[in-house]
Amino acid sequence: MTPALAAWRPGVERHNIWELIVHAAYWKYVAWRRLTGAKRGSFPLAGSNFLARPVENTKAALQADLDLLDEMHRVLREAAAAVPAGALDLGSAQRGVTKRALLTGVAAHDLYHAGQIQLLKRLERTCRAEARQREGG
Repeated sequence: MTPALAAWRPGVERHNIWELIVHAAYWKYVAWRRLTGAKRGSFPLAGSNFLARPVENTKAALQADLDLLDEMHRVLREAAAAVPAGALDLGSAQRGVTKRALLTGVAAHDLYHAGQIQLLKRLERTCRAEARQREGG
């Protein structure tokens, strides 16, 4: 994926793929925090939930955010693997949600946004093709 595609917006004040990548990383962090009882404030980027991206529209900046997503996924997987099977249906450290519901919820969240990303990729291609057609090319 190019930085231009990741930064493309379907309209004013609409999220782009890049923001969805960081949003998914943030919610993996939130799930990890709730699963482990860790305190807030250790997410590597300032802000929460939907963070404006890109700060820099470069391959390196996009790769850094993709690496963040990978790291948050790895950390969450390690914490999930450490939960004893008998504890999956017990409440997490916060909000009384079971660990099983927390983990399946974050998986569903990822699937939802993965679908959005696929739609945004297709919409961007369609818009680009229509613009070329209007320009006579």
